[in-house]
Amino acid sequence: MPRSLYTALLGSLAFGSIAFGWVAGPEAAGSSLPDPPVLRSWIEEFKESDRGPFEAIRWFCNDGSVRPARAGCRGHGDGVQHGDWNAQARALREGGYEVANVLAALQPERFTGPQADLDTWRQLLLERFLVGIDEGWIYRGAWGYRGAMQIEDEEAAARAIVLAMLADPRWREPARFLLLRESVRVLPLAVDQASAARVRAEALNLANRDPGFATLRAKIHSFPDAGDAERVREFARTRGRPGAPYESLARSIEALYAPSGAMAAVLELAPLVGNDDLAQQLRDKSGEFKSEVNPGRRLAAAARLMRLVRDALPQIKDSQVALTALLTSLALEREVYTASTEVLPKIDSVNRRNRLWLLEYGAEALYGAGFIGPRELGEVEASVRGIEDRNPPLREYREVVRYLARVPEWCGRWLAFDFGPTAERWAAIEPRAREHAADRLRGSPMLFYSGVLDTLALDVNQLAGIEHDVFGERVGAGLRALNPGLTRGVLRGSDESTSPESLPPDGIYALPETTSDLAPVAGILTRGEGSSISHLSLLTRNLGIPNVVVSEDLVERLRGSFGTRAVLAVSPGGVVRLDRDGPQWDAVFGAAGGDADTVIHPDLQKLDLSVTDFVPLSRVRAWDQGRICGPKGANLGELRYAFGSPPVPDGFVIPFGSFRRVLDQPLEPGGPPVFEWMKKSYDEIQAAGGDPARQRKMASDFLARLRAWILQADVGPAFEAQLRSNLRDRFGSEDGAYGVFVRSDTNVEDLKGFTGAGLNDTIPNVIGYANIVQAVRRVWASPFTERAYSWRQSHMADPEYVFPAVVVQRAFPSEKSGVLVTTDVETGDPHYLTVAMNEGVSGAVDGQPAEALRIDARSGQAQMLSPATTPLRNVLAPSGGVAKVPASGNESVLTQREINQIVLLAREVPARLPSMQTPAGDAIPADIELAFKDGHLALLQIRPLNENKRAQRNSYLAQLDAPFAQRGDEPIWIGGRPAPIHANAAPRNAAEARAAGPVAPPASPEGAL
Repeated sequence: MPRSLYTALLGSLAFGSIAFGWVAGPEAAGSSLPDPPVLRSWIEEFKESDRGPFEAIRWFCNDGSVRPARAGCRGHGDGVQHGDWNAQARALREGGYEVANVLAALQPERFTGPQADLDTWRQLLLERFLVGIDEGWIYRGAWGYRGAMQIEDEEAAARAIVLAMLADPRWREPARFLLLRESVRVLPLAVDQASAARVRAEALNLANRDPGFATLRAKIHSFPDAGDAERVREFARTRGRPGAPYESLARSIEALYAPSGAMAAVLELAPLVGNDDLAQQLRDKSGEFKSEVNPGRRLAAAARLMRLVRDALPQIKDSQVALTALLTSLALEREVYTASTEVLPKIDSVNRRNRLWLLEYGAEALYGAGFIGPRELGEVEASVRGIEDRNPPLREYREVVRYLARVPEWCGRWLAFDFGPTAERWAAIEPRAREHAADRLRGSPMLFYSGVLDTLALDVNQLAGIEHDVFGERVGAGLRALNPGLTRGVLRGSDESTSPESLPPDGIYALPETTSDLAPVAGILTRGEGSSISHLSLLTRNLGIPNVVVSEDLVERLRGSFGTRAVLAVSPGGVVRLDRDGPQWDAVFGAAGGDADTVIHPDLQKLDLSVTDFVPLSRVRAWDQGRICGPKGANLGELRYAFGSPPVPDGFVIPFGSFRRVLDQPLEPGGPPVFEWMKKSYDEIQAAGGDPARQRKMASDFLARLRAWILQADVGPAFEAQLRSNLRDRFGSEDGAYGVFVRSDTNVEDLKGFTGAGLNDTIPNVIGYANIVQAVRRVWASPFTERAYSWRQSHMADPEYVFPAVVVQRAFPSEKSGVLVTTDVETGDPHYLTVAMNEGVSGAVDGQPAEALRIDARSGQAQMLSPATTPLRNVLAPSGGVAKVPASGNESVLTQREINQIVLLAREVPARLPSMQTPAGDAIPADIELAFKDGHLALLQIRPLNENKRAQRNSYLAQLDAPFAQRGDEPIWIGGRPAPIHANAAPRNAAEARAAGPVAPPASPEGAL
């Protein structure tokens, strides 16, 4: 009798829940599919159908034939029996949704080798997650549809696929470790066949004696899972039939699904690993897993062995032994989880040093589980060791704890790297797909790490006399300030039906990530930082829009307050307050110390619209900014003059005057010149300010008509002749195979109080004369999108005086690219540099999750702030534009040699570029776009870092930081215990540290409890 479909799908999910995240899939769902609401209705029909996603049971024979359920494959080379998809399931699969997967129907070689189908594999794992959390998901109604999946075939196929993966060197690489381990975790690989048969026999005997038990017996025989034990007990209670046979069956079921213990697992692995040192450590630490051992020691031993097993895996050549090692790692993770549930309730008795060590153990376990890499683990260890044997000043203690609070973000980002696009794609048919990352992290060592971290964060805040406050609740970890500011608005969640560029401006938004096309909003609570120095991050910082990274759990707690009018206050020192708005805040917003709303004032006296001749970058200088071009062209000219070629790719500027000349044409035959119509339209829009809805509608209609006109405007023969001539002179031909970047460069960028970064289009890798002409039109039109208007023209007294120049520059085939800011963007310390870098072209400017580094400008030593976890990278396509290909998943983007080049560049910029100096000769913080190919640096843009000082001058925000400013240099007794979380004890800091005297740490961190 075949075992069940549900067992085949749930397999060995005895611990935690299944995982998904981000994946580099090929194409999204096919365009031939119905709209998402119809697809979701299909999924719901599957859930209710007694056949699930299948239409019939058939035999799939090895000679390729498909035969009826009773026909078998005799004479056809044998085969396997399983469900055959119904029409809707086939349509979903053909449209890119790999639902209703049958492992027995898959060939292992499909998932190995250089063309491994990782997209389908990630979808398969995501499906298993949904089965686990949604009562069988699309198989829920098909419990009795026997034969749809044969559990014996599924187990054999799962083992064959995983062993094939382990035999493939590509699956042993660090970038695939998390995906590999998650595969082993969720597949049916460790079912005890003898115990399963015993459970079925007991259930059958009970049903023979008690006919009322027949329905539950069918469930156990067809779709068993760990919950059947409680179902048996519930049956006995509700039917008044308590007795030994029912309890015996329940215990047999529990034994079948009970995970193997850590001690047994490590002792089984030890003689197999072929590594004497690892084998000895496995044996030595096996005794740590006895129940009478201190839970802190058990946790430390399990975490250390998880780390060692991961490190040893690439050297274990035998695939079966490697599989045993991964199963041992999972058993050790369960031990970490169990021990942590004993440690956390005792945390009030643990001192600061030992709590830091507990975080180290948690980080080791996260590394062993694949959620962080060796570089991140090394950063955690270095941070802890930097203060564990001394009494640091409060300022340093706080910096360490805030740095350690980045670890949960790193874990979420690596999950997103592996499964994010898959989850987003599947959310169209099953919204619960988005629950995966949070669910997996809650069932991982992250739960313990976050619990300890929260106590240290609260300790830091209490010592500093500050606290994060969210609607009256003290919050320790889970909040990290990006941009300071003070705002009021309506707290809103992200509505997936609304595009980021059309969000109402009065919202404080909880967003999945800070996307590059975000409209101006009151404040931002983001679950993913992306790049801290992307165009949007710098723009929001420049405009004083408060921005805070929040944990997924905190977002969930905020959902009940969506729609509430709220105040978001983020101090320059990183204190966060989110409170309900009301009259009590009126005095704060009316108090002195803030600036008026930003008003943009371009220098109209300097503007020279008579110049229409194109200008090579080699002849453009700083004084041309605002005269014939914007800051991009002027700064590129200065860069090219100072650094020459090849560091700065060649190009030319199409000046403001060329665009202004086009606007002299009539809007329509017999109509007014376009420029006159623009002025009149802007006046009418501003006059409608008393009716915001009508004003927005007028602006939207005007902008749409203007863009449409620009996109088909006649550029004129003189323009075309100049364009052909400059393409020949700069790049060798007017219509060659080379690509160019066509970039907007307006007169309202990098002004005092307004950066304007990222508001207009850059068209990448344009190939061919006709395409370049059209790209110029697109760039001319881009300042007139609703998003650009709301960020910029709405802050201008004379919005018609926005003129785009155009920079046409040879495409640079970056292997890695990003942004350098020549200061620490968080603290303003000029001795440090901030870098965000990703693989490929345009690597960090659009907000992709980038490698962020804090580099000591004196030594070149780099501290990682976040890893590069964008699953796809941009490359220049041979036919034009950019193509997205899978990123490598490597833990580091920049090499030390490249970091050294960046440090040297930061030193040279103020010396070579007078525009990057103050009148006194001091360096001005610069925002530099750069790239590398074959280890060589290219410079793509430079501008002064334009920051809004309103938050620094705000008296209310200064009050939030005042206590810490007074106490920051006081020493903290690292051996002292923090005050209990819920106690109102006075802070114990300087006096406690002075009384403690010299620090004498225990000999071993494993004495933490």
